Amino acid sequence: MRKFEKPRIVSSKCIEFESCRYNGLIIKSNMVKNLKKHAEFYPVCPEVEIGLGIPRDPVRIVGKEGKPQMIQPTTGKNLTKKMNEFSNSFLKHLDDVDGFILKNRSPSCGIKNVKRYYGIKNTGSIRDGVGLFAQMVKEKFPDLPLEDEGRLRNLIIRENFLTRIFTLAEFRKIKESGTFNDLVEFQSRNKFLLLSYHQEHMRSMGRLLSNANKPLESIKKQYGKLLLQTLSGNPKITSNINVLMHFLGYFSGDLSTEEKSFFLENLQRYREGRIPLLVNLNLIKSWIIRFGEEYLDKQTFFQPYPKDMMQITFIYDKMDK
Repeated sequence: MRKFEKPRIVSSKCIEFESCRYNGLIIKSNMVKNLKKHAEFYPVCPEVEIGLGIPRDPVRIVGKEGKPQMIQPTTGKNLTKKMNEFSNSFLKHLDDVDGFILKNRSPSCGIKNVKRYYGIKNTGSIRDGVGLFAQMVKEKFPDLPLEDEGRLRNLIIRENFLTRIFTLAEFRKIKESGTFNDLVEFQSRNKFLLLSYHQEHMRSMGRLLSNANKPLESIKKQYGKLLLQTLSGNPKITSNINVLMHFLGYFSGDLSTEEKSFFLENLQRYREGRIPLLVNLNLIKSWIIRFGEEYLDKQTFFQPYPKDMMQITFIYDKMDK
């Protein structure tokens, strides 16, 4: 059974950790709640950290696009400098982390669609803002997984986020104390997962490992940059189909015409969005067991994150709607 490294996640403290929202409430998130046993969390409430109480008068983003100010309308206080100073200090002293889960639409933590007001007392606004803390996260950690608890209700976004944080956590362990052979094995286990994200980057990572004469730390650094670039996007349906066709190639000589046809029919249904990827993966896994294909059995593509999180992905997706 695969043992997963625990991702290190910075999260808004109000999401499943503490009742510290401006109104004294806590935000419920099934995904965060169940991720707690698999990850190391670093909860933070930037607004409390700069001296605002619980509960507190709300703050808002005010001003022109590109020059946001954090204002507390009831007091007229401009908290921009305090928030920026805290954000810079907190993020500067972080140990290696693997991702962020922040409060959606918050004037401090919102990663997108935050209300930006035209004035301190003005009620007119547009949802094109970013929270001040979240903006600094984007600037200092541009390639790390960053989501809010609202977007994580979406099945595809959630699966991608989980895949990225657990893959990065595994690499972080290798970066800290792994050997060159550990890095080669990591590349081998993740070959098809990386292929589903970016074929050319995956090949570049393989070529980098073909030269064992370079200093190990230099290789790890270059490999880490390529890994972040590879995982920065979302796998496309066409990329997943490409991976599935690679898998079919391993068994095509052992399968009947009827079995191949059934697989290809399911592949077309997946392409059309009529069935999830999991249906085809389970079919491939049945062949792995049947034919004893050890190399494919070790591929992280089939289980990029813990099984109970995979079950939660499908069960809670219906509950969250």
